[in-house]
Amino acid sequence: MSKKIFKAISFLTIGTIISRIFGLFREIVSANFFGTTKIYDAFLIAFMIPNFFRGLLAEGALTSSFIPVFTEYLSQGKKEETKEILNITFTLSLIFTFSLFLIFFLISEITVRFLMPESKWYYVFLLVKFTFPYLIFISLSALYTGILNSYKSFFLPSISPIILDFFWILSLFFFARFFGNNVDEKIFALCIGVILGGIGQFLILVPSIRRLNYFPRFSLNLAHPAIRKMGTLFLPMIIGVAIGPINLLVDYSLANFLSSGMVSGLWYATRLYQLPLGIFGISISTAVLPWLSENFSKKEFDKFRENLYYAFKILLLTIIPSTIFLVLLKKEIITFLFKRGMFDLKSVELTSYPLFFYSLGLIFYGGISVLTRCFYAFNDTRTPVKIGIFSIATNFILDIILMKFLAHGGIALSTSIVGMINFFLLFYFFNKKHLSLEYWKVFNIFLSSFSTSFPLLIFLYFSIKYFYYKLIIPFALFLLICVGLIIYSISLILYLKRR
Repeated sequence: MSKKIFKAISFLTIGTIISRIFGLFREIVSANFFGTTKIYDAFLIAFMIPNFFRGLLAEGALTSSFIPVFTEYLSQGKKEETKEILNITFTLSLIFTFSLFLIFFLISEITVRFLMPESKWYYVFLLVKFTFPYLIFISLSALYTGILNSYKSFFLPSISPIILDFFWILSLFFFARFFGNNVDEKIFALCIGVILGGIGQFLILVPSIRRLNYFPRFSLNLAHPAIRKMGTLFLPMIIGVAIGPINLLVDYSLANFLSSGMVSGLWYATRLYQLPLGIFGISISTAVLPWLSENFSKKEFDKFRENLYYAFKILLLTIIPSTIFLVLLKKEIITFLFKRGMFDLKSVELTSYPLFFYSLGLIFYGGISVLTRCFYAFNDTRTPVKIGIFSIATNFILDIILMKFLAHGGIALSTSIVGMINFFLLFYFFNKKHLSLEYWKVFNIFLSSFSTSFPLLIFLYFSIKYFYYKLIIPFALFLLICVGLIIYSISLILYLKRR
């Protein structure tokens, strides 16, 4: 089973790597056009609002409640029933997202009449009505992704975000010229890119769904037992999966009250911090969920533990070295990737400062992504909900306290602290309520993974301290990363041979 999971993780990881590279290129282009300007701060918050609902409804509660139920019917050979489940879910998704679009369109129209253009929030509310249609199409894309994942098909959904990156970049190089020469005018071109990107992400999955003989139609058969079961999972799960989206929205909204550019600094830092989290943490947890759901439905609890430990091992062997690279080479990586055009030395400082604090929580958020799927596989949504409410409140309090001393770095540190608390609470309650896990086994997995990364840590630390600044910076960065990866690969091979 672990070989099958590893194969699924590999395909998903490869697709995610491709997608994240394109996403990183998108941010490089954006940094060149907008840097850490006030208008880009406003756009990012306006874009985060539909993304908040995307994480909350589409890729959060909808997918996490849809996959276990859909997989259960699929494993029982009820193909016709799964078609009806898709029809109903497809219809509800359209109704919910279009209704939200109308609500925010009205909010935008009303609010901008009462705000002055000089206000930081004026452009946020002005732009949100142009970014919000993205939610409609990305929600349908998330639904199709859930179906493909249930069939253990991961590669195409993992690379679909490339479509958004393509239209985002296209809008800056092609559409922006039609809106004007200054950044306040060019920002509207990005809105077009976002909408086209959402449409494209949906359409690219349609052929794969049709090959599986699924042709969604409108249906409001809410009495279907599968929909009722999804409903019992979905409603409390909204809060359970809302931890990340709500915390991000709170973080960026509070940062908007600080100096201009701090929202953008947090955004670029988040993109880099989420690069390994998306490639490894989310990929591993997404790939392992169908197997965990299958283990639970067949009452194969020993296999459940085995798959969970295996997921933790792969997670830590990839996340720990990623953390080391980001912590020790943060400023150099940001300078190499972004420092051009509107992105100056001040922008480098505004981004590298919170990146350090974000990186401290990488391990915990990777673990959260795996543990949350364990609860969902057991059809337990209440426990993550309770922990989620506590985490949201904790994040808000820590944001207010820490941002007074560390500015937007305090917001990033708050995120990492909340991740650590959330991880330990999830682990404790899953062990107490559902399945007994061996604490020392998980801790030993961490120790062995850290010892595997220790030679990398030593090499980077002393290289930066004694040799790095004697070399040409782009070459030195490339050399450090390449040699570091070779050292870690050798250490990893030795570790695997010992196993």
